[in-house]
Amino acid sequence: MAERKRLGDILKEAGMIDEFQLQSALSHQRNWKGKLGAILVELGFIKESELSMVLSEKLRIPRVDLFNPEIPSETIDLLKADIAKKLSAVPVKIEGRVLTVAVSDPMDMEALDEVRFITGLAVKPALAMDSEIKDAIKKYYDHEQITHREALTIHEKLVAGPAKMEIMRDNPDMGRAAIAGGQRAAAQVAAPVRQEQVSTRDLMEALVTLLIEKGLITREELAEMLKHKKIGP
Repeated sequence: MAERKRLGDILKEAGMIDEFQLQSALSHQRNWKGKLGAILVELGFIKESELSMVLSEKLRIPRVDLFNPEIPSETIDLLKADIAKKLSAVPVKIEGRVLTVAVSDPMDMEALDEVRFITGLAVKPALAMDSEIKDAIKKYYDHEQITHREALTIHEKLVAGPAKMEIMRDNPDMGRAAIAGGQRAAAQVAAPVRQEQVSTRDLMEALVTLLIEKGLITREELAEMLKHKKIGP
């Protein structure tokens, strides 16, 4: 049987990313864990919607709307909230003994196998963006009021700040201009940083401080994220 292609190879063949971007994302994944697709989006190398469309086309897996129509509660209840959050999966539809499950990474066979084991049903994957799945989990399991919008990249978050995020999402031209400005500022900062040979720890501490100051994350949330991660010396 032919070897299953990896996500990075699929995106490279589709012309969505280049080798440098792939290696940068893989390096990030080795250091900080997480799914490759989500990392590529966070780094601004590809948009969530583009990633979803490419995977749907190349893997011949249908995309699914998680909000309209609403998913019946009896379907949602097939997976407990903690399992849905751990696997980033949302049960969408059951037909006979076949359960359609929304995932952002249909190549994560371990997650699909776990859903199959838990439910005792055959599992058919459907594609949704990672931010859609997170919002769907908030809506159906945490019972929050959700108005879904595609996730912002790191550049967009840092440039916009919490007060401007909604404006940028609703005004793409403004968002693109802000991102361009942020990239120019980053380039200006990068040169002296390289010259002074600032340590990775110093850079990460500066970035964390900036994220906290801009209100994008709290110290408590950061502590929770790092609870199970090994911190370097």
